[in-house]
Amino acid sequence: MLTFRQVTVEDLPAVIAVRLSTVENAITLEEMKNDHGITPESLAAAMASDVCGWLCEDAGKVVGFAMGDRSNGEIQVVAVLPGHEGRGIGRALLTHVQQWLFDNGHDEIWLGANPDPAVRASGFYRKLGWRRSGVMKGGDEVLKLHKDETTAC
Repeated sequence: MLTFRQVTVEDLPAVIAVRLSTVENAITLEEMKNDHGITPESLAAAMASDVCGWLCEDAGKVVGFAMGDRSNGEIQVVAVLPGHEGRGIGRALLTHVQQWLFDNGHDEIWLGANPDPAVRASGFYRKLGWRRSGVMKGGDEVLKLHKDETTAC
């Protein structure tokens, strides 16, 4: 049975393990730290201020999570274990973070996604109403979603 709840600091090792397991948009622990400044400590500090996330558990095991930053309206990450993809977990997690960002005063939110249409995330976000902004951030395309354009999940 799938259950969803807010991420706590105690969950950080499990959510980091999920992120490191993704096949598309793969990343290593070293890349997370060196390229993005993400460590368990930096995530804990961010969660104490403007970052919040939700996770999904299957029989008590973390199988996916998503996080957002209310300071700038960014969906920072949506990650699901490869063996649990295609079950609506990513969509449900994204919906939780979207709603939290909208509830925290953002009329428009954004995320960075691989611009390659062959990458599943590209179609996933567009199917849910996310639109291209024409802006690139690093190697990612910035997608935006206005709260009036959300697709029911």
